[in-house]
Amino acid sequence: MVCTVLLRFDPDASWPLLVGAVRDEFVGRPWRPPATHWPGTPYVGGLDLIGGGTWLAVDPGAAAFAALLNGPPLPAPTAVRPTRGTLALTALSTGTGPADPAAYDAFHLLVGTPRRCELWSWTGDAYTHHVIAPGPHIVVNLGLDATADPLIGHYAPLLSAAGDPDPKPGQPSADAWADWLPLLDGDGLAPDDDRALIVARTHGGAAYGSTSATLLALRDGNARYDFTANPGPAAEWTEIAVPPFHRQDP
Repeated sequence: MVCTVLLRFDPDASWPLLVGAVRDEFVGRPWRPPATHWPGTPYVGGLDLIGGGTWLAVDPGAAAFAALLNGPPLPAPTAVRPTRGTLALTALSTGTGPADPAAYDAFHLLVGTPRRCELWSWTGDAYTHHVIAPGPHIVVNLGLDATADPLIGHYAPLLSAAGDPDPKPGQPSADAWADWLPLLDGDGLAPDDDRALIVARTHGGAAYGSTSATLLALRDGNARYDFTANPGPAAEWTEIAVPPFHRQDP
């Protein structure tokens, strides 16, 4: 699942929705890079080969994206529970979070379009819904702009200071994303630093860390989607093909 999302939402901007997302997962969990993995849908996203869901996907027809973050605590590597990755796919089709989250481990489900961003959070005890105000935001395992996470204190000023990119499709990633590309490289923090965006740790005896990262820009009629499978200072970014949008979000 995605475990950090850097978000800039401004409905009046040239690119109203800018997203930088890092996926933290058990390193041995198999997956495939973003593509149209789900027959019968237009969705473009990464594929979790165990659950069949995704950590982040885009609906080209609606100029929408959905991302799924783990909530604390992390499950055991061998835990058998319904996959939360299907929640992102369902949210793209319904525009909302699940009516009853109780079958799932804790999560944060983020859904955004050029005009509206929303977050559904399930702690195992409480289920909340937030309409996200315009501005820069960071979503982590503890939730939206959760200042108890040291990552927020470190990255919130960097996100606010980053210039606005012009990520038109077809440009090299470095030209398209400008300040946002180094924002995703980890800012020189060690992967075991409590403030780190790019992490490498052990959980339950299994390797757990940042396995991929995404940069995404959405506006009516257009999207730019970049992806790397080796996030950090040496990241090799690739632009993911997204079909042209055929309708606008209501």
